[in-house]
Amino acid sequence: MDARRRRDGMSERPVGALTIRRQQTASDPFTSAWVSAHAGSGKTHVLAQRVLRLLLAGARPSQILCLTYTKAAAANMGARIFDALARWATLDDSALANEIAQMGATVESRIDLDFARRLFARAVETPGGLKIQTIHAFCEKLLHIFPFEANVPASFRVVDDLERAELMDAARRRALDAATRDKGTLRKALELVARETTAAGFDALCEEMLHHRQKIARMREQDDYEARVFAALGLRPEETLARIDTAIIEDGEPPSAWPTLAKMLRGGSINDGKLADSLDSAFVLAPHPDCIESYLAAFFKKDGEPRGLGKTKIITGPLAKCEPQLLARMEAERDRLVTLIEKRKAAAAAERSLALHVLGDAILGEYEHAKRRRGLLDYDDLIEGARRLLHRSSPSWVLYKLDAQIDHILLDEAQDTSPAQWDILAAIADEFCAGASAREARGGPPRSFFAVGDEKQSIFSFQGAEPERFDAMRREFRRRFECVERRFEAVTLTQSFRSSPGVLQAVDDIFAIE
Repeated sequence: MDARRRRDGMSERPVGALTIRRQQTASDPFTSAWVSAHAGSGKTHVLAQRVLRLLLAGARPSQILCLTYTKAAAANMGARIFDALARWATLDDSALANEIAQMGATVESRIDLDFARRLFARAVETPGGLKIQTIHAFCEKLLHIFPFEANVPASFRVVDDLERAELMDAARRRALDAATRDKGTLRKALELVARETTAAGFDALCEEMLHHRQKIARMREQDDYEARVFAALGLRPEETLARIDTAIIEDGEPPSAWPTLAKMLRGGSINDGKLADSLDSAFVLAPHPDCIESYLAAFFKKDGEPRGLGKTKIITGPLAKCEPQLLARMEAERDRLVTLIEKRKAAAAAERSLALHVLGDAILGEYEHAKRRRGLLDYDDLIEGARRLLHRSSPSWVLYKLDAQIDHILLDEAQDTSPAQWDILAAIADEFCAGASAREARGGPPRSFFAVGDEKQSIFSFQGAEPERFDAMRREFRRRFECVERRFEAVTLTQSFRSSPGVLQAVDDIFAIE
C-alpha cells in the first residue's frame, strides 16, 4: 500500500500513519483481534489482509473459517484474497517483498518469497480450500455432517425466502380455516385478532412470529405462559379483562344510578349536559361491556386525562353549589376509575397477547409440519439447529471433529450477529481456549478469533441482530483468550475513505445521546 489508498469504490485519500499501524495490528496473525471500524474505514481490506498474513505465517487454507453476512460479501472477500495471491505469483522479488512489508509482515529470505508465490496454488489445491462463506452456509454444512445429532432430516434441503413465504402463506390459510371451523379457544382467538388488526397488519404479525418462533416454541413448552404474561403487565391472575370490565360497570355507581346522575347534570350548563349524554348512552348499552366507552367519557377527556383535576371541577361551579353531593359522587367515581382504566389497558394487552399466542401457535404448527413433511429447513432452522447441536449435554465429540478443521475464525459485520449466532461462535471458540484445544495450531500462528464491525451500522435487527452485544462479546472473548494467556487486541479504525469527517461526527454525536 503506497501513500494513498487505491480500493474499488473508495476515493483516494492519504492513509494516516496511525491508521496503518492499527490495520497492521488488526491483521497480525499471531494475536486475536476485535476491530470496531467506522463506515468506509476499510473493514473488508483489513479482513482480507489478515487472511493473507495467516497464509503467509503458515496457516493451512483449510483451517481458516471466514464468515460474512451475505453471499455477495463472501464472493467479494474471496475475490480480494485470490486476486492478491494471483498477483503475488507473478511479482518479482522486490515488488513482492515491498507489498508484503506494507501489510506489516516480514520477509527474511528468498524462501519466504517463493512460499508466498505458491500460496495461490496451495489455496486452490488444498482439499476444502479457504472457507469463506456465510454463517448460514457454515451451519448448513455442519448439519449435513451431523443430521442425527442435530435431529434434522439427513437429506434436508434449504428453502429460499420466496419458498418460505409460500409455505407460510399456505400454513396461515390452513390454520385460519381450522379456526373458522373451531368452536372453542382457537375460534375466539381468531375473532379477537381480526377485530384488532388489518390484513396487512396480520401479515406483519405473522412475519414477526416466524422470526421469533424459537422463543415462542420455548414459551410453549412452559405451562405458566399465561401467568407470566399477566405478571409482566402488573396484573394478578384473576384480573382478567372481563372481570375488570365488570368492576368498572358494577363496583362503583351502579347502572341503575346513571339516569339519576344524568338528570342532575342536565340542571347545569351545556358542558354538564354533555356528561349527561354520555351517561344516558352508557345506560342504554349496560350491562354489556360496550357501555364502558360512553361511561368513561363522562369522567375522562378524549386524550384520556381525568376531568376536573385542575382548577376546573368535573362539573361547573353553579351546578356544584346546587348539587354538592353530585360533585362528590362524580369525583369519587372518577378517582375509582383511574386505577381500573390502567388495569383495563394491561388486561386488554394480555388478552391480545394470549389470543395471538394461540393463533400463532396454530399457524407455526402448520408451517413446521409442512417443512417436516417435505424435509425442508429455512435459514433460521440452520442457525437454531447448529446452536442446539453445539450446546447439547455432551457435544464434545462433535466439537472435536469440528475442532480438527478450524484454527482461525474471522467474522465480518459482527454488529449484525444475532444472539443464537454468537452462541455458535462462542461454542467453537471456547474449544480454542479449553484444555488441550488451547494448543498451538497445526502449523503456523496460534489459534485465533477475529471480529470486525460497527454498532452504528447494524441493519438486521429485524432478523434478531443485537448491536449492543458487539461490545459485550468483545469483553467475553477477551476474557477467554486472556485466561489462557493468549494475545487479544481491541482495535479502533476511525479514518474513513468514504465519508467526510463532518458526517462521521454527526453520527457519533447522535449515538452519544443516552
